[in-house]
Amino acid sequence: MTPLAVHAQDKIVRGQTLQNAWQVRRAETRAFITAISDEKATRAQHASALRDFDSRLTAVEKGELTPIETMELFQVFYIPKELQQKPPHFDAMLRIIAAQATMGWYDALRFGDDSGRAEISNNEAFFTLAFGKSTGDFVRFMKEQPNQAAAAVKAGIQDARDNIAAKHINYDPTWPASYGMLRMQCAIKNAKTCEGPTPRPAGEWPALLDQAAQRVSTVYRAAKGE
Repeated sequence: MTPLAVHAQDKIVRGQTLQNAWQVRRAETRAFITAISDEKATRAQHASALRDFDSRLTAVEKGELTPIETMELFQVFYIPKELQQKPPHFDAMLRIIAAQATMGWYDALRFGDDSGRAEISNNEAFFTLAFGKSTGDFVRFMKEQPNQAAAAVKAGIQDARDNIAAKHINYDPTWPASYGMLRMQCAIKNAKTCEGPTPRPAGEWPALLDQAAQRVSTVYRAAKGE
């Protein structure tokens, strides 16, 4: 682990007791990225950061990272890499983004509350997080090729449904409980533990998946950020 990553993890563990494992991992990933681009880092530090970052990419491929972590890695690695293709395959990229968006919002509907979902959607810009600096390119694709874009989103939603049905979810789906007023109130009180939102009953989950699919279809069809 690079010194930057050690510092990030130590700061979270000591200074923010409410951070969950996925949030610690996210901070570490950002530290790896920073170390890779740090001109003052030694060759050994660069090599270490590259190895650590590669391990994160492997975790993405195995589906071990939460959707919000995956979206962030799409932004800094996968999307820029794919945009180098001539021509870029926006439909393929939109498909994998829609799949992550569906699974992530499904998690938010099951395990988050209204304040948490607002934070994820607005503050984190979850639905457009993967686009990054290429947002304009994706918006243009969705406007100029609406049928192709709609087909890609539909396929991504189905991919998410298939993964959920097959129980191919290898990350912690309760990650949205890390957001919202309850967590903020606990942080203000400097509490060591915090009660999260009440999960929705399992019997409601199929309907919530339909809601997530509809939200994703609407967001990307409208070609507007959250």
